[in-house]
Amino acid sequence: MPDFVEDLLQRMSLADKVGQLNHPQAQGNVTTGAGGAVADIESRIRRGEVGSLAGGGDLAYLCELQRIAVEESPLGIPLLFTFDVIHGHRTVFPLPLALACSWDPALVRRTARLSAAEAAAEGISLAWAPMLDVSRDARWGRCAESPGEDPLLAAAFARAMVEGYQESDLSRPGSVMATAKHFAGYGLSEAGRDYNAVDASSYRLHNIVLPPFKAAVDAGVGAVMVGFHDLAGIPCTAHRELLRELLRDLWGFDGLIVSDYTAILELMHHGVAADEKEAACLAFAAGVDIDLMSGLYLRFLPELLAEGRIAEPEIDAACRRVLRAKQRLGLFDYPFQRLEEGQSHAAGLPAESRRLARDAAAKACVLLKNDGVLPLARDGRTLAVIGPLAEDRSNLQGTWAPAARPEDSITLLEGLQAVAGEGCRILHAPGANIVDDPDLAARLNVFGETVTIDSRPPADLIAEAVAIAAGADVVIACVGEAKEHSGESSTRSELGLPGSQRELLRALQGTGKPLVVVTMSGRPLALEWEDRHANAILHAWFGGSEAGNGIADVLFGDVNPSGKLAMSFPRSVGQCPLSYAEAPTGRPIDKIGIDVAGDSEVNKEGGHVFRKFTTACRLEGPHTPLYHFGHGLGYSPFEYGPLELDKTKLRGARDVLTATVMLRNGGSFAGEEIVQLYIGDPVASRSRPVRELKGFQRISLQPGEVQRVRFEITVAELRFFRAERLGAPESLWEPGRFVVEVGPSSQTHCAGTIEWQAEA
Repeated sequence: MPDFVEDLLQRMSLADKVGQLNHPQAQGNVTTGAGGAVADIESRIRRGEVGSLAGGGDLAYLCELQRIAVEESPLGIPLLFTFDVIHGHRTVFPLPLALACSWDPALVRRTARLSAAEAAAEGISLAWAPMLDVSRDARWGRCAESPGEDPLLAAAFARAMVEGYQESDLSRPGSVMATAKHFAGYGLSEAGRDYNAVDASSYRLHNIVLPPFKAAVDAGVGAVMVGFHDLAGIPCTAHRELLRELLRDLWGFDGLIVSDYTAILELMHHGVAADEKEAACLAFAAGVDIDLMSGLYLRFLPELLAEGRIAEPEIDAACRRVLRAKQRLGLFDYPFQRLEEGQSHAAGLPAESRRLARDAAAKACVLLKNDGVLPLARDGRTLAVIGPLAEDRSNLQGTWAPAARPEDSITLLEGLQAVAGEGCRILHAPGANIVDDPDLAARLNVFGETVTIDSRPPADLIAEAVAIAAGADVVIACVGEAKEHSGESSTRSELGLPGSQRELLRALQGTGKPLVVVTMSGRPLALEWEDRHANAILHAWFGGSEAGNGIADVLFGDVNPSGKLAMSFPRSVGQCPLSYAEAPTGRPIDKIGIDVAGDSEVNKEGGHVFRKFTTACRLEGPHTPLYHFGHGLGYSPFEYGPLELDKTKLRGARDVLTATVMLRNGGSFAGEEIVQLYIGDPVASRSRPVRELKGFQRISLQPGEVQRVRFEITVAELRFFRAERLGAPESLWEPGRFVVEVGPSSQTHCAGTIEWQAEA
């Protein structure tokens, strides 16, 4: 039986093939980049010059464009519609960084599954997600879309997202093709400045950056989007070793490689292409299949072929991959399937979607501090709900939620009123603007007004809030960023609360009332003052459609918080970039250095936070994060027994060692604890991090319940990459001594040592 795609390919002209590699913008609202909407898109489709288009618009219009492609283009090849489905579609879930804080791949998979179903119901076949850039710099706005700072947790997130979007059969109506982005190293942009250069070794790339992408490829991801940035001087869009030698040849990826928005055109701005024709040549030669928005393939590939600078078999291969993707999606058999079965959410979000969004919003919350004021009691108390985000509806979706509607969101004030019921009296005042600077407000309102500035002076807003707080038993302050403080092209040089929000908190703390701070943001914030003065801090990120209800569930104890940080919180912006997985360095704090006479600042263990001639040399205070990776409190203390190892030596590649701890819920609330396994390699052929996450388990326990938690350790947990070249990594299992640690975070654990010996 002849192969459908091969038969079609044989009948295609060069123009037909190149047309399949072209992804223009059909509609007028350009959301990013330098490109603009293409005029007369209908004629281009009739000529076979368009392979894929941005979806998300009017379904009747998209359906008409598909009809033109199927009925009037030379070979009737259907269009593939794409859209940014980042953390939900109509139903918006917490930001990806927030979802990663759930440490719950099953939850992440369910949110991706519902997102895919909603997107597919509006004609979308390919989602520009998941974003898998490991990020360790809170200044970078796109850390909001990231799964955080750790490659193993990010890899678990990657698998869950790909499986949720694609399921096992892409031709099913509720599935969409996933895109792993941005390949690779974008999260390491210098100074956290978006689109900036990245200079990273192959060793760092293979051990930190690439694991989530490899996990996505292994999970069958259909597409990979290339990063905007340059990697050690070579823009990723023109990086042959990255795209061909590594992704195609070494990893065996046979899906689509897509440029980012106008990124092929931008090779001229990088300074590696003299003109547009050279830019098209460089990108195609590197292995980019689809030109997103620049239109340069359409204009120059035939000419480059005629000059002998590219080969027709390579055009055939790229076109074949596009056709195979459309075949996998069922577009040749049912080109109108998603378009004709579109469903409207005009009447509001379905109840089952809201239940999942509420669960996700609660599980994404991280309780950073609590002196016992939480959970709140329903005992007739009066609560003062203060802050610019308490009644805000427009910012709750967070960045990159283009299909979201503010009216679908539940505010924190609404959530508290609903969850408290008749048990509490609730007062409210805004207390402050999100920002007070009109220029900054204009930048944050680039995609529509979500930030307004009250005409009253900040001092008057604070005075009003203090007067209301004086009549309350507990103050809940909801503060943080606007949604466009984070996301693409949103770098911050300060990580504290913007505007006059900290002055508001100072005034509220001065009332003497218990102060619960709920922070919302798309990145880690610097909250050192808040940590010293607030009674409790709950970091809620941007929680999506059901944020208000989910946060209220946590505040009142209907949900015992279980979230753990996927990204460390610095004390100040000067510590960025920051990660728990630090190299030991030649000047580690515990092996060298001196304490300074007269310095009285010590940590809770009594050690000096500043040590001269060590890495603890930050003059203004501790060099450590304020809240470290893996940190997160709950309402029940989980008690860890000592680490038990069934043996202390691993012999050979097939041997297995079991590490065990007894875990007890020592409180009065049922809850879930995320038990974390870390391993350190003190002596190796490369200087290895002091500890690295190698496993985690979510354990649910009733009050007083005890469970034995087991981790199996093999050489897979001991290996690392010693990569001299990007395209030729060497995976190593070096014999020697290893430190095994199990506990509730990257800094609190019980430890033991093991030894691995190679087989004789």
